[in-house]
Order: sequence, then structure tokens, then C-alpha cells
Amino acid sequence: MKQSDKSKCRSISTFRTLGGLVCCVFLANCGPGEEVASDETEQNVEEAVVSEWRIFRGNSELQGVSEEVLEPPLNLAWTFETPGDKNGNRAPVDASPVIADGKVFVGTQFGDFVAIDLETGEQLWVFEEPGAVSAPAAVFDGMVFFGDQDGFVFCLDAETGEEKWRFETWGKIEGGVNALVTEEGELRIFIGSHDNSLYCLNAETGEEIWSYETGNYIVATPAIINSSGEPAITFGGCDALLHILPVSGDEEQKREVEIGAYVANSAAVRDGICYVAHNGGEILAIDVAAGEEVWRIKTGAEYTASPAVGEKLLFVASPKNDLTAFDRVTGEEKWKFLTRRSLDSSPVISGEIVWQAGIDGRLYAVNASDGTEAWSFDVGTKIKSSPAVSRGTLVVGGDDGRVYAFRK
Repeated sequence: MKQSDKSKCRSISTFRTLGGLVCCVFLANCGPGEEVASDETEQNVEEAVVSEWRIFRGNSELQGVSEEVLEPPLNLAWTFETPGDKNGNRAPVDASPVIADGKVFVGTQFGDFVAIDLETGEQLWVFEEPGAVSAPAAVFDGMVFFGDQDGFVFCLDAETGEEKWRFETWGKIEGGVNALVTEEGELRIFIGSHDNSLYCLNAETGEEIWSYETGNYIVATPAIINSSGEPAITFGGCDALLHILPVSGDEEQKREVEIGAYVANSAAVRDGICYVAHNGGEILAIDVAAGEEVWRIKTGAEYTASPAVGEKLLFVASPKNDLTAFDRVTGEEKWKFLTRRSLDSSPVISGEIVWQAGIDGRLYAVNASDGTEAWSFDVGTKIKSSPAVSRGTLVVGGDDGRVYAFRK
């Protein structure tokens, strides 16, 4: 590991929200020039929440929770066809989209990375330099970051698509980017690679600040733990360990928790508890500060989708065709929702609805309270991409090379 800076850092989310920039819009039912009593005004005020989805799973703890309340039924607002080859064939959009400042950002297996207008579905720009892209991007400070399967990390200007820098690792990249700001105001990004290393890079220059080597591939997007104490980074690896690392990269303070099987997805963190669903057919809750297991349940599913964690329930999608809700404190199963085929897409919580896309080509709205189906829509193609929610719109990629947007 290269260690050039062990300065004390704090999470960017303490003063800049990464995955859920929340704005409150107040609409009063008042005519021009009318004076309304304050208590009547309060009764007539409608609050709408608008949030960004700048990062995979919505926020830096990768909870898979939207600050917006998006309720079914939805309508198909637009469909975007990604660039095809000379024969007109389009590559699958397996990467999960992210949304920031009214733009959708997503890459394809043909190596096209596009920015799409969230409102209209029109292409804003396309960057054609990368290799195949299956990893989700992230957007911070007007820059969009993503990795490709050739092992490069790219930084583009989010407004124009112009390349600012690229950084080469020694293996393909299938996980997304997370970020924090140091006390000195320096934005740093974190990303893992199949070269077994987690990298900390200067976001402005692409310079490597430190790297941390594990025993096998890193497929996960690293989560930044904001819940208690000093911020830390955690991620599961293909070495069957959950790694907990100070944001300084100081290996003397690292902790490793034995998982028992390789982790092919990203963990979710809430209130200092890390939730992991691994390929060995188990789901675990781990106390990050203590580095100790809280509970472990066996399900037999080889998980690839990342869990979503709300205030009371943990939602996990599995290749055994089910979305299951668990009590996040005890691990007790609460309900199970069955679909026709495997679920590789990760669930997203929005209010009282869990949004889930499937290999059966359907987008489902599931009631979080009891697991009943509230609504579904047949997209007509396999969906491995995970939904993103922003500004009243749900966006997801399809196996047919299209990006789909839904709204009221």
C-alpha cells in the first residue's frame, strides 16, 4: 500500500449531500395579493421533496433509499436508445444510472458513456473512449467518475463530457465510486478494482493518494460509514472478508470480519450496522465499530444484488426469484415477494414502496409493509441495472440497450 497522506478526514455528507441533495418546495394556495393567516397558510402548504441520485444506491452509506416519495402507478415518460454499432446493434445497459442536476449518466457494454436530459430523454453528450462499462458512475462537484472493464477510472466534466483525467488500475472495474472531502477541502474518491486494490484518488487531478491491497477482486462499491465516530470505508471482497478501513488508509487501524464466501455486491450501512448479502447464501448484520457479527441468517441464495435498508426493514433481492424483507434489528423474515425470474437488480425504497426490477423484464412496485404488489410494468427486456430516483422520475437500464424513464 502506498500511503502519502494520513490527514484526518470527515465525510462529505456532513456538509454536502452526495446521494440525496434535498430541496423543499413549498406551494401555497393563495391568489395574487391575498393575505392569509399563518395557521391557514400552514394548512395549505404542500411540501415536495426533490433529491439527487448522484451515487449508486443513492447515498454514501449505499442504503438504497430515496428521499422522494414516488408512488405508483407510473407512466413511461421516455425511452433512450444508446449508441449502437455499425449494424445498429445496441449493447446491454447493465450499469446502474445515476442522476444529478437534471442529467442521467450511464455507460454501456459497447464502451459508450452518455449524458441524457432527465426531463426529455434527449442525449446531451456521449464519451466514446472507455472500454465496456458495467459499473455505476458518480457525480461530485461538476465531475462525473466511472470505471471500465479495461481497468481505467475516468473523470469527465459533467456538463460537457470533456475528459479531465484517467487513472489506470491493473484489473477491470465493476464497482462504483464513493467520495468524501477532507478538512482541508480536498475531494477524494474511492474505487475498487479486480487488481485486488481499493484506490483513494484526488478527484481534481486523478493522483493516487493511497491504495489498499486485499486478497482477491473487489467488485463492490465502497460504503462510507457516517453513522458514528470517525468516518470509515467498508466493503466486501472476493476474499470472503468485510474490510473496514479508516478514510486515511491507515492499515494499522483496519479491521477484517470473516464473511465465509465472496461478496459480489455492495453492502448497505445504517446506524453503524453493515448489512451484507454474499454469494454463499447468507445475510449478515455487522457492528462496524466493534467489528462483530450481530446476526447471520442462511437463505441458500447466491446474492449479486445489493441490499436496501430502511428505518425498520432490510430488503434483499435474490436469484431465487424473490424480494424478501427482514427485520433489520433481529434478522427475522417479515415477508417474501415472488417474481417469475431471477432478481439481479438492487431494490430501491421510496416512501412506503420498494421498487424492484427483474430479469423477467418487469418493474415492480411492492408495498413495503406487507410485500403485496402495488403495480408492475412490462418493459419487455431483461433488467440487471438498478433503478435511480430523482425529481419525480425513476430511471433504469435494459438489456436491449435502452434506458427507460418513468414518472407520474
